[in-house]
Amino acid sequence: MFGLMRTTSRSESENNFFSQFHRQSDSLCEFYLRFGSAMDRQRYEYARLNQEDLSAIPSTVSKLFIEADAAQLYTRPIFYKIQQEILASCYDMRIQDIGPLVDGVKCYIMKDVLMKDKLFEVKVSQNHADCSCKKFVMCGILCRHAFCALNHFEVVKIPRLLVLNRWSRTAENRPSSSKFVGVSDDFRKMETVSLMVSNIWFSFQKSMNKAGVDVEKLSYVDKVVKQLNSDLGDGSGLTKKAHMEVMMGPQPTEDITIHAPNQCKNKGSGFKRFVSQREKAIKEGNKRARKCKICQSSVHDARTCPRKNDSSAGDAEKNKSSTEKNKSSTVDVTGEVEVDSGHED
Repeated sequence: MFGLMRTTSRSESENNFFSQFHRQSDSLCEFYLRFGSAMDRQRYEYARLNQEDLSAIPSTVSKLFIEADAAQLYTRPIFYKIQQEILASCYDMRIQDIGPLVDGVKCYIMKDVLMKDKLFEVKVSQNHADCSCKKFVMCGILCRHAFCALNHFEVVKIPRLLVLNRWSRTAENRPSSSKFVGVSDDFRKMETVSLMVSNIWFSFQKSMNKAGVDVEKLSYVDKVVKQLNSDLGDGSGLTKKAHMEVMMGPQPTEDITIHAPNQCKNKGSGFKRFVSQREKAIKEGNKRARKCKICQSSVHDARTCPRKNDSSAGDAEKNKSSTEKNKSSTVDVTGEVEVDSGHED
């Protein structure tokens, strides 16, 4: 997962981790000792998680064979996500249409009850599954639509082409096989080669796990591998250039006159820092909220206030009463003045 994070996220993650061990007033000796403690904690946590993944198998909820196979393949956090997708494929999926079987591939049209008025198309074979939601492309795990189609197609194990190395329990021991990726339906040969390579790596890893730390078994495995290398000879096998030619065709021999434009490399990642929901809420909370002048509510203003008419009528009555009061006071003052003038006469 560390390789999927941005540079800023990596720095913030490291600062947050090491801030639990270091202080600003530490001396050089204290810094060295605390740094060693932090690294020991990382090693312990790494070993503990590996032990949990290799020794313990999470419990399954359903009786599907594909869920038991997922428990053997994926790490515990990824398995729980896969388990949610498998359960959703059993309860939330509705198959609308099933196409005919063409070259070992069957097309399913299904509907998700949680997403109204939206259909998904899933193409399934014994070794592959492709859904129109493209969740595998974005997240690297199969979606609930693909699991529903695989279950209906009576596939009991997850296709090994759809098991990414970084999510598997043996990701540390397996080398990267990114060049042996699945290809389109037009290149069945390369798809078969990719499947065989994945199965060979799984079989080899299974043999290494059985050998464990036994010296005799490891010596036997080493002897068999060396004998296999001598039997295969010095052939280089399928090169990267030949692999690309099989998938995309041979390279043109004409002179290439169109080249890619020169790109300038700017500093930084080119993306702004993602603002969390907490920061957005704090920023909105610091703003001064506008209130209605009539009822002091922050939901609406004086133009759309429901008490606007009542307030206008009350203001009119108040103005009328104040006007009458002013008139009466004026009459009283005039009468008093007339009475005083009569006494003077």
